[in-house]
Amino acid sequence: MEHIFQKVYEQQDNFSWSLQKVSAYFLNEPNIFAIHSAAQAGREIDVSETTIIRFCKKLGYNGYSALQQEVQSNLFKKSSLTDYIEDKTVDEEMDNPIKSLMANDLNNIKKTMKQISEESLEIAVSKLAEADRILVSGVRSSHAMASWFAFSLDLVVGNTRLFHANTDDILLRISELSSSSVCIAFSFHRYALDTIQIAKLAKQQGAFVIAITDSPVSPITAYSSITLPIQLNVKSTLDAAPAVLSLTNSIISSISLRNQEKFQKRADLFDSIDAKNFFA
Repeated sequence: MEHIFQKVYEQQDNFSWSLQKVSAYFLNEPNIFAIHSAAQAGREIDVSETTIIRFCKKLGYNGYSALQQEVQSNLFKKSSLTDYIEDKTVDEEMDNPIKSLMANDLNNIKKTMKQISEESLEIAVSKLAEADRILVSGVRSSHAMASWFAFSLDLVVGNTRLFHANTDDILLRISELSSSSVCIAFSFHRYALDTIQIAKLAKQQGAFVIAITDSPVSPITAYSSITLPIQLNVKSTLDAAPAVLSLTNSIISSISLRNQEKFQKRADLFDSIDAKNFFA
């Protein structure tokens, strides 16, 4: 997105007040231009559709669709799989290359610790601990992280469900949410539309939406109540996964420590079931 942002920076000193308003929204929330029509973007920003189109032409595009296609291409379409090894470095002073790569993951976890505010973490833990129902969503590269989180959180607090796109009816799952519910959405490049739609509907239903994503301008942030960003110098979701799992594991641990009596009751109930036929 950097080259598009540069066009805005170069032009905005000459913009009228209304075009400066559009440019401010574009720099902070380019996802609005990626997922909405020109008319819808205008309503979101509180300007006319004509102003949106004039903004595009000031940047050198033939019209809104040309700008939208370029934004979508940058935000959604390019796979990050080809970049999986691009930023990897192996410390030649370490005897084992695997341990060297593990050290890279450790550095990413440390970066994440510095990025996420303590206030946001406290809000996330409190909302999840008090929720009457929790819906977890994440597909494609985000699915494994969402699945692990939903399973672990259900063990600790219960009332947690992972959205399964193949079997769940999205309207039924959303209808079960209330103002006391939480929807937690894992959304990483290339930002699957299913997850964005679930977050949007959950927010409309009154649920508190927590987004775990890789950019403060990713499309999911338009519908999140709070965002827990995993902003790392990596291009692949595979590389972000260790930091995401560390974050989510710590959230679950914090919830269990906050209400140890409730957790112990769930653990005792879990252990009381005769499960000898399920394990070796």
